[in-house]
Amino acid sequence: MKQNNHTILKISWRNIWRNRLRSSIIILAVTVGIFGGLVSTGIMKGMVMGLINNSLENQTSHIQIHNKQFVENNEVGFLMTQTDKLLTDISRDPEVKSACERTKTFGMASTASKAAGVMVNGIDPEKEKTVTGIWKKLIKDKGTYFESNKRNRIVISEKLAKKLNAKIKSKIVITFQDYDGNLTGASFKVEGIYRTQNSMFDGQNVFVRKTDLDKLLDMPPHTAHEIAILLKNYQHTETEVTHIKKIVPDYLVQGWPEIDPYLQVSASMVDFMLYIFMLIILIALGFAIVNTMLMVILERTKELGMIMAIGMNKFKVFKMIFYETTLLAIIGTFVGIVISAVFTLYFGRHGIDISIVGQGFEALGYSTVMKPYLELADYFQVLAMVIITGLIASIFPTIRALKMKPVEAIRD
Repeated sequence: MKQNNHTILKISWRNIWRNRLRSSIIILAVTVGIFGGLVSTGIMKGMVMGLINNSLENQTSHIQIHNKQFVENNEVGFLMTQTDKLLTDISRDPEVKSACERTKTFGMASTASKAAGVMVNGIDPEKEKTVTGIWKKLIKDKGTYFESNKRNRIVISEKLAKKLNAKIKSKIVITFQDYDGNLTGASFKVEGIYRTQNSMFDGQNVFVRKTDLDKLLDMPPHTAHEIAILLKNYQHTETEVTHIKKIVPDYLVQGWPEIDPYLQVSASMVDFMLYIFMLIILIALGFAIVNTMLMVILERTKELGMIMAIGMNKFKVFKMIFYETTLLAIIGTFVGIVISAVFTLYFGRHGIDISIVGQGFEALGYSTVMKPYLELADYFQVLAMVIITGLIASIFPTIRALKMKPVEAIRD
C-alpha cells in the first residue's frame, strides 16, 4: 500500500513539472496570496499586540483592585483600607511579580493661561516602576522621574504640556475635592514630561507622589483607591483574579479583559481576521487551481483513459489528481510562509515607521511604529487550510476525470 502511495506521489510530482510555466504561475499565485494574507494579518496582529502591551504596561497592568463604589462614582471617599496588609498578602502569591497602590482623583490643572481636566495619580515612584513603565517614557532632556526630594513635584505628558503652555519647572495649580468633600488644591512644579503611544491617555493623566496627594486630600493612613498588580504571565490573569478575590473578598477585583474590554475584543478579532483573510484568498486561489487542473485533465484525456484501461482504479486516479493539486498548493504555501516569516521577523524587530500618516493611530492607542507579529500556530493553521483547499479543489477535476470512459478517451 505504501509502495503504491509512493509511486502515485512520484507520478504526480512528475506530472506537475510537465508544463513548468503553468505550474510556476500557479505556485507564484499561491505564494503571493499566502504572503499577502499572512503579512496583512501579521501587521494587524502586531498593532493589536502593541496596543495591548502598551495599555498593560502604562495603564491597566494585569489586575486592579478597587472599592466597588469608587469604580461607579470615582469619589475620593470610596477607598480601600489597610492596603499595606493587602499588598503584603498579595505579594506572597507566587504568580504575582509586583504590586503597588495608588491614590486617584479628578482635578482641574491650570497655568496662568490655560486649564484642563485631568486624572491625578498619586503613586509611590519606586513601587510604580515595578508595575508600569511610565518612567521609561520620559522624553530625553525633559526632566526626571521624581528624583527630586522636594514636595509637590509633578510629571505630565508632552500633550498636556503643550495644552497648558507648561515646561520643566513650570508651576501647575491643581484643584480637587478632598476626603471630606471640601474644595482644595495646591501648586505643583513640573519635574518631568513623558510621552506614550496613546495620546488619549497622555492628555488625561498626571502623576504626583502619593504622600503629597494623600496629605492634600486628607486621606487616612494606609488607604488607597487602587491596587495594580503585574503578573509573571499575563495568560494566568483569569486564574489569579479568582485567587485574589479570596484574599480581598470585600473589594472589586478585575483582570485586564474586564477593565478594558476593547483590548479583549481586539485580541479576539485579529485571530478571526486571520481566518477571514486567508479564507477569501484561498477561495480565489482554489478557483484558479480548479481551472488549471481542468485544463490539465482535458490535455491528458488519452493518458487518463489509457491508465484506467490498464487497470488503475478510480480511487488511485483520485489520489493522483489530489496529490498534484495539493502539491501545487503546498509548494506555493511553503515559499509564501518562508518569505512571510522572514518579513515578519525582520520588521517585527526593526518596525515599520508610519508616523507620517499614522498620527490618528495614537489617538486610539496604537503605535505609529508597526511591528508585524505572527505565532507558529498561525503558520500551521494556514498550512492546514491550504491542504483542505487542495482537497476541495481536487474534487471537481477528479469527478470530470472519473466520468471518462477509457475506450472513448483513448479513441479521442
